[in-house]
Amino acid sequence: MRSSVTRLLVGGFLAPESVAPGERLVVNAWVVRHPEATVLVDTGIGEHVPPEDVTSMRFLRTPITDALASVDLQPADVDLVINCHLHVDHAGGNVHFRGTPIVVQPAELAAARGPDYTVAEDVDLDGGRYEEREGEHEPLPGIRVLSTPGHSPGHQSVAVDTDAGTLVLAGQCFRDASGFARALTAMRLAHQGYEDPPNYPAWMERIVELNPYRVAFGHDLAVWQPDA
Repeated sequence: MRSSVTRLLVGGFLAPESVAPGERLVVNAWVVRHPEATVLVDTGIGEHVPPEDVTSMRFLRTPITDALASVDLQPADVDLVINCHLHVDHAGGNVHFRGTPIVVQPAELAAARGPDYTVAEDVDLDGGRYEEREGEHEPLPGIRVLSTPGHSPGHQSVAVDTDAGTLVLAGQCFRDASGFARALTAMRLAHQGYEDPPNYPAWMERIVELNPYRVAFGHDLAVWQPDA
């Protein structure tokens, strides 16, 4: 079944010095309008980010409720939430979807219940309706959840069948489109028999197998697409 996808810009912040000195990152979420359901991929930045982080990282935040209203939706209209992972900049609006199924990898939920991983009250660890599904699975026809660990233990991406082709919502498996492109080059070098190619995650093979027409990222306005 074909879906339509709308990107929501839900905030931004200054990347930590240890990650990308001086680089400003956006925060994206996506509404997937499937024939059988409305799906929300990621819920944005939570209300209770520690004040010292708000100051040092210069957080800007559009509440997920406001972002949804901009496309004539409200939380009650969302039938399913898929978080790429449970850090507070990707799952911080989960508290607004109490009672809505939230699909998560078991390893991610276990990590989130540990100390210093996320902001539990925004991610709604105690009250959220988390549904643990391990590995690759298809919650709806034409929407496929892919296991893409690395940035976090249970990171997952979402492949959506659209009229234009398969769109992969890659979350933060890479910080940006350039990172994905570098990993793709490394994979191609390995396939061509080059000695000592750069490392790339094993799950890149699966993403490429899906032949996406576009790959979008949680912290980038740019997207990756195949060469014209």
